[in-house]
Amino acid sequence: MPPGRINFKLLLFLAVLVVGIVLAIKFIPPYWDYLSLQDPVKEAAMTAVSRTGGEDAARAEIIRRAAELGVRLGEENIQFIRDGSMLILLVRWTETVDLPGYKVRIPFQIEQRVPAP
Repeated sequence: MPPGRINFKLLLFLAVLVVGIVLAIKFIPPYWDYLSLQDPVKEAAMTAVSRTGGEDAARAEIIRRAAELGVRLGEENIQFIRDGSMLILLVRWTETVDLPGYKVRIPFQIEQRVPAP
């Protein structure tokens, strides 16, 4: 190859690398938030069964912890379901990732089951 010419394979590799980095920058934060909310949801489920009026306190705590992470949750995103001797806590929300010329909506759901008293 004569000096001063750019290798096509190298150019293609760099383009794929840049696209991969951009996608990682866009998609990692929502999934990080999802993983970061796992423990607070588990703690809230335990709170909900451990005291009277615990569901309201648990709901408020989840909303507060989500807000600290930048996740917008409302009361409609948090659901308590009694199934026999189990309390199921469902937290659902959707994040939108903006890509050039395209938006991707990612649905998230955390489900925590704890024995109800």
